[in-house]
Amino acid sequence: MSLKSIFFNFLLIIFASSFALIIVEVLLRFNNQGPWGNLDNSRDDPTINRPDKKLGWVPQKGKYKFEPFSEGGSPFTINILEDSSRKVFYQKEQLNKDELIFLGGSITLGWGIDDSQTFTSKLQKKVNNLKIKNYSAGGYGTYQSFLRFENLLEDKNNIDSVILVYVPSHAERNIGDEFWLRTLTKFSKRGYVGLPYASTNEKKELLRHAPVKYARTPFMESSAVSNKIAKRIMKFKLRNNAKNKYAVTNLIFSEMKRITNENNINLFILNISNDENAFEPYLDTFKQNKIEHFNCVINRTKDLTIEGDGHPNEKMHTMFSNCFHNNLKKLISIS
Repeated sequence: MSLKSIFFNFLLIIFASSFALIIVEVLLRFNNQGPWGNLDNSRDDPTINRPDKKLGWVPQKGKYKFEPFSEGGSPFTINILEDSSRKVFYQKEQLNKDELIFLGGSITLGWGIDDSQTFTSKLQKKVNNLKIKNYSAGGYGTYQSFLRFENLLEDKNNIDSVILVYVPSHAERNIGDEFWLRTLTKFSKRGYVGLPYASTNEKKELLRHAPVKYARTPFMESSAVSNKIAKRIMKFKLRNNAKNKYAVTNLIFSEMKRITNENNINLFILNISNDENAFEPYLDTFKQNKIEHFNCVINRTKDLTIEGDGHPNEKMHTMFSNCFHNNLKKLISIS
């Protein structure tokens, strides 16, 4: 074959490949599978979290002020303390009190409202014999809350009770769902987020995985093809996890119960979703391990949520605190 023919074939391959990529690019965009893009977010909110090698991220000490989410809304302030907990109002001055701690995601953190308006603060106003601490973080699932609890046990010996707050979306977060990791990464102002996740082995034991970050491929910000490749890489990396989301979450609950028993700590699992049947996949585990659980299911109607955001407003947090108090006084000694 002549040099001229080799050169012609080379150009033909380049042209055909480029044409094929263009066709695929157009088809992907036509099917709403565009490039990664840049997040168009006009809000200039402060970032309240810092990276963590084990947990992925944790709230960072500071006072953070946020603008309203709607024209008729109210600004709000989040105070994060030295121990990465959110400030709880109405705490009594006595030191060395046993603690009732909350673990959960953004609802438990109290996103969108002031420190004094959260259900943890409202519950503290009714409880005198326990100091309430809120160790939640926006975006956490059950697995990250479990890891946070392990860290707390290394530094604390005065935890009386722990309430692990659950909503159904936590099951996906626990197994490193590709869509959830992509969402976290796109909305993070600190770059690519690391998400710890869990899986099971052949013996149905809990396997822990260090925080994983979303794959980066060349030109994915502007190329639908490159973005699609990154998505496929992550789906392959996290393959088979989705079908085990309930099995994994059951193992987390069981492990949480084992650890709390060893440390003489009361454990309560709390459902605050709209779904009264959210605990259905876990009832056998709750029964076998004697795990106390209860529902505080309140429909998120317009008057109970923050306009422009969707998280529970102060009115809904008041309803939550009343439900918690009514259930807890049947289970532990509170005054």
